[in-house]
Amino acid sequence: MTGPDRSPAVLFEVVLAALVVAVAGVTFTALPQPYPTWPTVGPVPVNPELVVPGVLGAVTVARAVTDPGVGSAAVGAVGTLTLLLAVSSLHTLYAGTGGGVFWGGFVTLLSGVVLVVAVLVRAALASVDLTGVRSRIPGLSGDA
Repeated sequence: MTGPDRSPAVLFEVVLAALVVAVAGVTFTALPQPYPTWPTVGPVPVNPELVVPGVLGAVTVARAVTDPGVGSAAVGAVGTLTLLLAVSSLHTLYAGTGGGVFWGGFVTLLSGVVLVVAVLVRAALASVDLTGVRSRIPGLSGDA
């Protein structure tokens, strides 16, 4: 019987998932933001509503490439969508386009929350030992 997967990649994904939930909680509630409205790292603008889900998307895509399996592929697909939304939203936000309502942060953060659910479900399923379950289900054991 193996225990839960506590590899650094899994722990890093779970920590990033918690950060996405924290950013979403601050964004979608009336809580005060613990960061400036337009944060920057040097001259580079960094919007947590876009960067944190984007980083989680990049990590899940990298893990999907290195970790074969249906679960990793599904989470990697959601991660790819989140990463693409984050990159395009950052570009749209800081490219200096004409006015209008910017929905990129909202859509990216929602995609990030969906990715959080996928990451946590995959981590939970990876921690469950399913050895022997198949032999106890009638019709799947290989016996006629």
